[in-house]
Amino acid sequence: MDPEKYDAWYQTKKGVWFSALEFKLIKQLLRPMEGASLLDVGCGTGHFSRRFAKTGLDVTGLDPDAKMLAYAEKHSSNITYRSGTAEHIPFPDNSFDHVIAITSLCFIDDPVQAIKEMWRVTNNKLILGLLNKNSLLCKQKQNKGSYMGARWDNRQDVENWLKILDVQPATSPYSSAINIPSANVVARAVEYLVPRHFLYGGFLAICLSKQPS
Repeated sequence: MDPEKYDAWYQTKKGVWFSALEFKLIKQLLRPMEGASLLDVGCGTGHFSRRFAKTGLDVTGLDPDAKMLAYAEKHSSNITYRSGTAEHIPFPDNSFDHVIAITSLCFIDDPVQAIKEMWRVTNNKLILGLLNKNSLLCKQKQNKGSYMGARWDNRQDVENWLKILDVQPATSPYSSAINIPSANVVARAVEYLVPRHFLYGGFLAICLSKQPS
């Protein structure tokens, strides 16, 4: 995928809205302290890496795509980028306060191995942002356009992975956003009214924590 075209989507009406909802949800789950270290796994062009860096976090982006990383480095001055995969993260245990993976896990064949690695390198929280198969977005976009080849997961899938890994989620770990993926006035009103624990939004977020709540 061309990095310029990929990142340009975030400037569209729908891209701006989707990005804002996803960022807000992840930030609410993280509740990071300023200066905390954050690893963005599958960072792509660095869109979310840049957003989190602006909040005062010490951000590192990880991605296997050289073109995406080159674009990310060109558009970031205060973020470290490394080449690597989620299944084999090139950092020691507990290297980061927090780790996030925003819709990158959906393109990984072995999610259990990827979560195992992300859990290994975080010292506090791991946030997974997934494409929710129990959503209107899935019905509209599965195997279409930029979603071609993506895996759509739900809460039961996540719990099956965590059972294999023997990892316990944080208190009230599940949230979702993007209930109606049109970005129009009705969609925005519904998003405001629907509680985050109503897990039928297109973006499903899960918080795992090594620290007590």
